[in-house]
Amino acid sequence: MSGLAHEFMAFDSREEATRFATQFIVGGLEKALESKATASLMVSGGSTPGGVFDALTSTEIDWARVMVGLVDERWVNPENDASNERLVRSRLLKGRAGSAGFIPMKTLASAPQAAATDRDMAYAPHCAPADVVLLGMGEDGHTASWFPGSAGLSEALASETTIASIDAAGCPVAGNHTQRMTLTGKAVTSAAAAILLIFGDSKKAVFEAAVAAPVDEKPVRFAIDKLGPRLTVVWAA
Repeated sequence: MSGLAHEFMAFDSREEATRFATQFIVGGLEKALESKATASLMVSGGSTPGGVFDALTSTEIDWARVMVGLVDERWVNPENDASNERLVRSRLLKGRAGSAGFIPMKTLASAPQAAATDRDMAYAPHCAPADVVLLGMGEDGHTASWFPGSAGLSEALASETTIASIDAAGCPVAGNHTQRMTLTGKAVTSAAAAILLIFGDSKKAVFEAAVAAPVDEKPVRFAIDKLGPRLTVVWAA
């Protein structure tokens, strides 16, 4: 357990929550750029962060000095609608933010297990620590690709590396895309700052349950505990 707790911020609208999350990310990157040549931003996929990505495209920070990476990825081609890389390229890496660098997770390897070492080398310099991490959470209490009951979960949370492969076969929330690559527990929870963006009453209930649940049942608990006060939870109905 962390000695200090995360901050939970509730907003009246998703638009307000999105604006705050955007400002949070910009602030974290600007702070990093004051003392480093390059800042790193690790982002999640899904529908929730889309508005944040859109807003970031017009923010006036030195995007040419920012490296953007993924928190996790489905092992699908970047042209696939399920690809987080596709989402980030189409919603975030445009406008002013188009000058940012990007680190893909998906490679030409047949499976994430075969690409883990290569991607670890690519991601490690930017996650030591990452400056800002944008997390999401599923209805099953997963974040990143840390699905309850998935093969490789315990290894991913305990690993000293930056990247891990996950086999989420049998995990309903993973859907048809069960082969995943993800940042490890260490990579996520060493971040200088992290934001967990969740919308809806059901997600709020899942989060509240996760705070007291075993990590193997609600893996987001690992991030909550290890990040402690470096985690800001942003919620709107």
